[in-house]
Amino acid sequence: MSDHTQRAEPERAEGATPWHVLVALGLAGSEVGIVVGLGPVAVAGLVIFAASVAGILADAGYVDRPLAVGAKFGAAFVVVGAILTAHGTGTVPIGPLEPLSGLASRGVALLVAGFVTIGGAGLLLTRRPAAERPDR
Repeated sequence: MSDHTQRAEPERAEGATPWHVLVALGLAGSEVGIVVGLGPVAVAGLVIFAASVAGILADAGYVDRPLAVGAKFGAAFVVVGAILTAHGTGTVPIGPLEPLSGLASRGVALLVAGFVTIGGAGLLLTRRPAAERPDR
């Protein structure tokens, strides 16, 4: 007879993290928000995407400071958003982008997401104890 008093617990994989699901949700949310015209959904999706990519890179050991990676994603969002907004409003005409429409609203969503991502990374950095900050 076998002893059934001990229950075998399933082993958790070492690399099982929620980041991959968050990347997918962030991309899907940003696309739905942009296509349907829901700015807050697009912004939230882009912020989730940037934060989860920074988390993946930190978990994999590729970066030591995920907040800096998040802030760099935010800066990239701001640059691309500014270009799309400038073209979409007619301020700076860009030839290859001429046949596209709705770039101003997409650019604004990227701009807002970029500033929120940079602000969030900065806020999280300032909330760390002084001994744990990377500049120390």
